[in-house]
Amino acid sequence: MLKRLFASRNNPCFASTNRWDTLVYDLSGNRLEITLPPQDYEFPEEDNGKRFNLFDPSFYEYQTEPDRNGYPAHNKGVSRDSIWRRNWYTYGSILQSQHIGTLQSAAVICDISRMTPTLNCFNPEQLERLIIHGIYYGDGPGFGTNEYHSPVNWQLKQLHGVEWIYFESWEYQPAWLKEPHPFTFGCHFTAWLMTPLYADKYLLLPFVATGTLPAEPSNSVMMQRITEIIPTIKLTLSPEAQKQRESTRLQNPDIHYSQSRHPEAWKYYGSFREGDPIKGEKNIVFEGKCSPPPQLY
Repeated sequence: MLKRLFASRNNPCFASTNRWDTLVYDLSGNRLEITLPPQDYEFPEEDNGKRFNLFDPSFYEYQTEPDRNGYPAHNKGVSRDSIWRRNWYTYGSILQSQHIGTLQSAAVICDISRMTPTLNCFNPEQLERLIIHGIYYGDGPGFGTNEYHSPVNWQLKQLHGVEWIYFESWEYQPAWLKEPHPFTFGCHFTAWLMTPLYADKYLLLPFVATGTLPAEPSNSVMMQRITEIIPTIKLTLSPEAQKQRESTRLQNPDIHYSQSRHPEAWKYYGSFREGDPIKGEKNIVFEGKCSPPPQLY
């Protein structure tokens, strides 16, 4: 209560709670556990169940059309529903009832079974390529109207005996947007955790922060909550997944993840505008050439 009483835009806070929930999921024999604060959000929390069949094709959405730049579909399947999605508000002055920021935690499964069979998520070099390829379509020129520095703060984390890749994507003001903009660039970011589940499946845990200016205190309170949650994440691989992991290690004993990475130097579009349906244009037309998707193999 004291945090809320003395909160401000220079000292934002989350709602106080003494109760955190431990969520446990069965992902086709893999056991995933995480402990989270209760949802603080205007909409009810989704309940998608606790057991998921990762080998059911209907569980995923697959990209089959060329991307917005005309490059062939990348064919990676992304789970239709999040394993979980939980949201929290940040607050400023107690005199201001409206929230000033939002943090979301979610879990998504990626299926690569429709890609080339030579790719293996337990191969560190190949998973790293899949991740950079995924960033291109998540935060890079392959998707959306925003621009990001990504990956930022790349590091490897050992969580209860499982190795995870961690990095961040930070939104910035694009060069073509010359005039000052009310959008809060500098305090919108995503912190990512990723690890293999099976040879053709990997897990994404994004923490999506939508903050407020001034950026430093907003980013600080968001990061504090993320760093409190991360140590609670525990993944226990199924016997079959462990077998696949050990087999891959034996075949590739000298291959490891990068210890660090610089942000990708991608070229984004020059600008975008609303399309003219009379001319057969799409809703949004991007102008200027972008970097092509990164090579997977």
